[in-house]
Amino acid sequence: MVSVIMPIFNRAHLIEETIISIKNQTYGNWECVIIDDGSTDNTFMKTQSLIDKDSRFHLYKRPENITKGPSACRNFAITKIKGEYIQFFDSDDIMHPNHLELKIAAIKNNDLTVCKLQSFKGKFKEEQFLKEDKEELIKSENIFEDFVTGKFPMMMVAPLWRVSSLKPHLPIREDLHILEDHELYARALFKTKKVALVNKTLIFYRVGETSSTNSFYRNVTYGLHSFLEAKRTVLKLSQAKKVKLAILKMTLGVFRQALAERNFKASKECLHFIDTEHLCYSKKLKLKYFRVKFFYKLFKLIKRGDTKFKPLFKI
Repeated sequence: MVSVIMPIFNRAHLIEETIISIKNQTYGNWECVIIDDGSTDNTFMKTQSLIDKDSRFHLYKRPENITKGPSACRNFAITKIKGEYIQFFDSDDIMHPNHLELKIAAIKNNDLTVCKLQSFKGKFKEEQFLKEDKEELIKSENIFEDFVTGKFPMMMVAPLWRVSSLKPHLPIREDLHILEDHELYARALFKTKKVALVNKTLIFYRVGETSSTNSFYRNVTYGLHSFLEAKRTVLKLSQAKKVKLAILKMTLGVFRQALAERNFKASKECLHFIDTEHLCYSKKLKLKYFRVKFFYKLFKLIKRGDTKFKPLFKI
């Protein structure tokens, strides 16, 4: 059985589309454990009315003694599941009718199976199920390195996991505002995992709604600690040069965002992370990084011209 895990919070205006897409699965051996994270609108009542008389759904309110947030809700949901497979899902996303059927068919003796995702805005239109995406998921020779360097991006909802393969790496960290899925999956994929691919778009994720990641990109302070903690996890697992280079470039990307916001405290924290984690492992990188630091000091002094300086803050 597949256990679909879904936290909900203030999604009364969207939850019906998501619930219907789960109900419409051609694969019938599933349960859906839903945890309401203290919604202040009528999300809980709306969800309750939508799943009434369908015993495959299990709706709970997050206990007051449990930390607020989607990670804590997912961890709580995991204590309630009965399936041998886990499918994380978000309360504003849509499943293709064949989503679970195709993943179950593909997983066989693998640890997880991953499908393609596609974004959409506004009300979902079912004709999107028929659109063909020509880009294919490329089989990875080193799934851990490809994942942590961004070559094989994998959002929280993309994989269907075998419970026995994911469970040793649980719980999900509840102290992270963003990248909690990245931190979990990095740990899970570090030991060689067998991955099956389904080269079909089976999950449609909504953009434009409020999310933790969007909050980070609007205000770097919001998720900086979480970003750096997730990357520290990766670096504890691997000191491979390609991993360190990828994290160096990602951190400088956040550094540039902090500068654009004139957030010098956050930009300094990014540079401190690069220094303490020794991400500049070669003489060539150290010279480029010296240039970054030099122009950073100059930029702090004049406090303008970030467009002109931007190329100088790249490696």
